[in-house]
Amino acid sequence: MHLGQSQRYFKLLAVVVVFTLVFLIFTRKNLPETSQNIVYRDTRENFINLVNERLASLNRTKTKDKNGLAIDLGIEDVDVLQEDESQLNIDDRMPSAYLRFHEPETNINKSYCKFNYDLPHDFQYRRYDFPPSERRKSPYRVLYNVTEAYNIEDVPKVTYATHVTANFAYYIPELLRYWNGLISVAAFVPDLDAALFLEQINQYCYCEPEMYRVSIHIVVPQSLPISKKDIYFDPPDSCTPIDSSKIQVYSNFDDTTIYPINVCRNVARTSSLTKYVLLSDVQLMPSKDMASGFLKMIETYDKTDPKEVFVLPIFEVAETEFIPETKEDLRTLIANSKAVYFHGMICKHCQKFPGIEEWVDTINSTEIEPFITLKRHYPYHRWEPIFIGTNAEPLFNEQLSWEGLQDKMLNSLEMCVQDYDFTILDNAFLTHWPGIRTEKLKTEDWRTPYINQNMAVYNVSIEVLKKKYTYIEGCSLNSTMNLHYISKKHKKVNSEKEM
Repeated sequence: MHLGQSQRYFKLLAVVVVFTLVFLIFTRKNLPETSQNIVYRDTRENFINLVNERLASLNRTKTKDKNGLAIDLGIEDVDVLQEDESQLNIDDRMPSAYLRFHEPETNINKSYCKFNYDLPHDFQYRRYDFPPSERRKSPYRVLYNVTEAYNIEDVPKVTYATHVTANFAYYIPELLRYWNGLISVAAFVPDLDAALFLEQINQYCYCEPEMYRVSIHIVVPQSLPISKKDIYFDPPDSCTPIDSSKIQVYSNFDDTTIYPINVCRNVARTSSLTKYVLLSDVQLMPSKDMASGFLKMIETYDKTDPKEVFVLPIFEVAETEFIPETKEDLRTLIANSKAVYFHGMICKHCQKFPGIEEWVDTINSTEIEPFITLKRHYPYHRWEPIFIGTNAEPLFNEQLSWEGLQDKMLNSLEMCVQDYDFTILDNAFLTHWPGIRTEKLKTEDWRTPYINQNMAVYNVSIEVLKKKYTYIEGCSLNSTMNLHYISKKHKKVNSEKEM
C-alpha cells in the first residue's frame, strides 16, 4: 500500500512539472523585462548596430598601395582588414615600410633564412670566436653565421658588408631591394639586445623572400654575452615592421658600453663569401644592379696593379625624394637642388672626391666603368672613400670606437702609404637614406673621453705606420687627428702635444 501511494505521488509531480514548462513557453513573450534583461538587450543591439555600420562602411571602401594594387577592405578578407588597420601609423619613408604589403609565409617550417645555433626557437652555442684583428686580446667576441646565405649559385658574387645595432635592423630588408649581390651583416647586440634584434630578423625571414642572400654575425662584449631570455620566436602574424629606431638598446642605459664599429666592420668584411666586397654603412643604398654591373666591368678590365680599389661616389637626397636608381635620376635631383654629395653641407672634405663636377656632367653610357684613377694624396688627404675591394686591404683598427670619431682615417692612411690606386667608378654610386643634413656637427661633451682615447690610439698607430712603410709625401702622416669638429679644448691639448 505504501509503495502504490509513492508511485501516484511521483506521477502527479511529473504532470505538474510538464504543465508548468508548457505554461512558461507559451507565456514567455508576455513576461515583464527585468532591468538586467533590458541592459543586456540594449547593449547587444547597440553593438550589432555599430558592427553593421562599420562593415557597411568598409564594404564601400578600397585603398591602393603605392604600386597601384587595390586592397579590398571588405569583411570577406579579415586578415587584410586587420593588417591594414595596424599600418595606419606606418610612415612610407620608414625603412622596410614596404613589408606591410607582404604576407608572412604560412608554412610554419618555411623560413627564407638558414638559421644556425638552433634558432629561432633556442640559442645554443659552445663558444665564441675572436675578432679578426685583435683576436684573443680583444674584449669582444663573435658568433659567425647566425643566419647563413644559401642557394647562392646565381647571385652576383659581390658582398655588401655592413654593421648594425638592434635599432638599425630595419635597413637590412631595404638593402635587399637595392643590392642584387650577397649581404654580410655584423650586429652589435649585447645582452638583451640580441633578442630585440633577432625578433626583427625572424619577421623578415618570413616576410622577405630575398633574405636567403643574407649572412648575419653577432658581436658582443665578453663581459656582456648574449642573454637567452626571450629568445623563442614563432612565425609572425603580420609583416608590418616595427620602427627599429624607437628601440632602446643597451648602450642607452650604460655609458660604459661603446660601439666597436671597427670590430664590426672587420667581422662583416672577413666573413664575406666572395672575392669582392663593398664595405659600407647600412644607411647607404646602392644604385641599380651594382653587383652584377661591377662584375661585368671586371671581366674586361685590365687590372694590372693588385693594390687597387673601386670607389663609389656618395650622395644624399632631400627627405621627400626617392632614392635614385640611375645616374640620370641622380643628375636630375642635383639639377633641381634635391641632392648633394654626401656631407657636402657639414664636412666638405670627407666625401668630396676628385673630379666630382666632371663626374656629374659626364654621360658616356649607362654601364658601370672606370672614370678616373688617382692616389689619396693632398689636398684629398682627409678623403674617406667607400669602395669595392677585397680582403687583401688592411683591416680596421679595432681599438677605435664610433663614439671617439674618425674611426676610418687610419685605414685610409695605411692604404695611402701602401700606395693604393683609387679608381672612381662611373654609373655606380651610393645614396644615403633620404634627408640632407645641413647643420654642422656640434661639440658633444659626452664624447670627450672617447675622443681622447681615439686620439691616443691614433697617435701610436701613426708612429707604427711611419716605421713600417716608406714615407710617401702626399699621404700627410701627422701626429694628430685634425678633427674639424672637435672643441677648442681638444685643439689646445693637441697643440701642446705637437710642441
